[in-house]
Amino acid sequence: MIIRQRRHSGTRKISKRSLTRRLLKGIPIPLLALAFGLVTGFAVWVVVDRIQTRALSSIFDQALESQLDRQARESLIRFDEYRRSFGFFTQLIATHRRMADYLDPIIWSRHPVDIAHYDAGNPPPWLPRDLAWQGGISARHFMLVDPSGAVRELYSPANESLPEALLGEPRNHLATGQQRAYVTLLENAPWLIVSETTEDNARTPMGSVVLLVPLDSAFLAASQKFVKPTNVVAILDPDAQRILSSSHPEGVIPGRTLAELRKDYLVTAQSFFDYDGSDLNLLFATLLPRGSFERTGQQVLDLERRQRLIGAAVMISAFVLLFLFLSSRISRLLSRVSSLSRRALEIPEAALDRRGNQLIILEDWIRDFVQLVMRAREEMRRQHESELQETEKLRVAIMDASLDSVITVNERGGIIDFNPTAQKTFDYSHEEAVGRSFNDLVVAPKWRETFDRLLYLSLVGADQGAPLQRVEMQAVARDGHIFPVELSIKPVFLEEQLVFTLYLRDIAERKVREAEIRSLAAIPSESPIPVLRINRRGVITYANQPSAPLLKHWGCRPLQTLPVYWRNRVEEVLSSESTSELEVMTDFGVFSLLFAPVTELDYVNVYARDITGERLAEEELKRRQNELVHVTRLSNMGEMATGIAHELNQPLSAIVNFANGCARRLRLDMGGKEELLHALGQISAQAGRAGEIIKRLRGMVSRRQPVREHVDLNVLAREACSMISHELKRQDLAIEHRLAQRELWVRVDSVQIEQVLINLLRNALDALVEQRAPNRHLTIESGVQPDGMVFVSVKDNGSGISRKAMEHLFDPFYSTKESGMGMGLAISQTIMSHHHGKLRAESFPGKGSTFTIELPPSVANLVSAAS
Repeated sequence: MIIRQRRHSGTRKISKRSLTRRLLKGIPIPLLALAFGLVTGFAVWVVVDRIQTRALSSIFDQALESQLDRQARESLIRFDEYRRSFGFFTQLIATHRRMADYLDPIIWSRHPVDIAHYDAGNPPPWLPRDLAWQGGISARHFMLVDPSGAVRELYSPANESLPEALLGEPRNHLATGQQRAYVTLLENAPWLIVSETTEDNARTPMGSVVLLVPLDSAFLAASQKFVKPTNVVAILDPDAQRILSSSHPEGVIPGRTLAELRKDYLVTAQSFFDYDGSDLNLLFATLLPRGSFERTGQQVLDLERRQRLIGAAVMISAFVLLFLFLSSRISRLLSRVSSLSRRALEIPEAALDRRGNQLIILEDWIRDFVQLVMRAREEMRRQHESELQETEKLRVAIMDASLDSVITVNERGGIIDFNPTAQKTFDYSHEEAVGRSFNDLVVAPKWRETFDRLLYLSLVGADQGAPLQRVEMQAVARDGHIFPVELSIKPVFLEEQLVFTLYLRDIAERKVREAEIRSLAAIPSESPIPVLRINRRGVITYANQPSAPLLKHWGCRPLQTLPVYWRNRVEEVLSSESTSELEVMTDFGVFSLLFAPVTELDYVNVYARDITGERLAEEELKRRQNELVHVTRLSNMGEMATGIAHELNQPLSAIVNFANGCARRLRLDMGGKEELLHALGQISAQAGRAGEIIKRLRGMVSRRQPVREHVDLNVLAREACSMISHELKRQDLAIEHRLAQRELWVRVDSVQIEQVLINLLRNALDALVEQRAPNRHLTIESGVQPDGMVFVSVKDNGSGISRKAMEHLFDPFYSTKESGMGMGLAISQTIMSHHHGKLRAESFPGKGSTFTIELPPSVANLVSAAS
């Protein structure tokens, strides 16, 4: 009876629902939309103001939170990129050529030594000179650390002390064999420590270079350079809830707590992207002023209230009109959607009743359509499973194509899978290998116990989250060939069993390369040049075979002591900590010795080079240059022969005239004794004048070795002018002398310097030929340059030298004269170079030229200047 009543009650509910559905289905949608729009619009108007205000506030808060999160992430990204730039700078320093050259001769001592300190006035030799620090922020300390973590060298540009934590036990922070960049606390202040492995030229690890950068306000401000100044970033201690440092210390003072800052700022704190092994828990905080966001939110709410008052009526009207328009379109849309969906699912079309309420009709259609979609979903699931199987086949193909041997074994070591590379390497087919023990089939006999231990350790390491390790061992092929391999073991936990994937790489070829590298270390013993190593006591600790001539010259053998002179030289080089080079003459030739100190290990490396052939070639070159200078001097004398003959003829003519006058007076018994003595005195003076001319001429043309002597440069200038006096008279020209009042002493070969001055004067005379006689000006000037060099300059107002000719002015065989050889200025420049001087030329086309020789002053000139 009860069951029948329940059935009757359920039937009545279903009949009521069906009746209501049939009633609504018969009413057109436009009428329902009009009634629903009016009722709904009025109801919305009653509650929308309060609800929408709360919703808008919530949306604004969410948008504000999203904006804060975005700015916080961007600030952290900028900070992390700026931090990474110091890693790149550290890598640049560690891999720079200067670092490798500096570390090449160094062998770190195992005993503690004093730290070598450098500052801005004395930078370390391993630091590149052209580094540019991003944002102008430089590291506070640069350290060179040996492999054990001990600080060997310290460079502090501002000469500041290391933090106490590093002075106490630096190995806790610095001992590392790989690149690291992490944040830590030193003396309650955040620091960035960046390290990079260093190597010498032989690629041998020599420790690390470590940079210490304080994460102070300057660093944080530089990391956020292109951000609004109102945005503040800081480093936060989450345990103490206080600020360690900030980019705006005037507003966000280090030491303030978060509770104090939240009154004025919106604070977002997040962890750093990575600590690189650091165990500290520091947070990166972004702070934005709270006042500006609150004012903006209130303005938005007020504006929205005003707009709602205006748009409420418009929205209700638009809602009603929209439904009226949509209802007229739903009928056609329903028909189109039904047709398209059935064609997409490949279902025959059925006619739709378009009369009445199209929404209910659409609901019935959607119910039918959902059933069709469920059937299509089942078909898609079967298709997806098929695709997964194809993906698995692709993965198997990739494993088969691997260049490494990939072998899968079970927990007892039995082989489950054997990829083609393994089949090729060990010469077993897949069928032969599967089921057999990996240890017995592949591992060399003496490594089998080791493999069992590695299998167990890999399982323990996987439980602890340890990274994949690579181990070198020996494997054996089918033919008994044993070769080295690199083994990596990866445990794989399946639902029902444990398997291990073994990756084996044949490293026989790599071992050959390593042997070649070791052979490179034997270069000193194989070097064709002498190489020796001598300690501070002068004992020869190493000498290769080519060093035998030097050892015979010194009269000693390896592990014996050098003579006293050479022991002193070794002591001087170690004390000065700088290389020294000298030459030694032996019975076997001339050797150039380069002493390279290694102060850390208290010995000197000596690299010798046989330069006997070079010295002989230099002597031959000097001899040929002297011959060329002599030939050029003879050529100049030949060109000046007419003038020299005229100058010599004058005293000879005077001698003849005075001699004839004396003879005539003696024959005629005329004149007295005084007149005869005067005439004889004139004859003697003119003969001395002629002898002086001949003496100068002999000095200019004689073949001799260069002789250096102390001479006044003014005297050489005057003598050079007197040598061309005849040519001056022929051109109706007088030289303007502007010689220094005091003596300019130099140590030179006077003949060669006169040759240079005569060549410059004659070139000036040639340049003045085109000028009219009254307009010709030739000046010779001497003095002392600001740098202490003495000089003589020859200046003319001729036509000058073109820019193109100036480029080749000192080239051999280049001349602007039709009859010139082009050797005068080239030889003059060679002479000045041998005297450690300079020959400079300045010319302005149309205005004239100036040639200047500069020579270092002699000691006598310096004493004269000082007095």
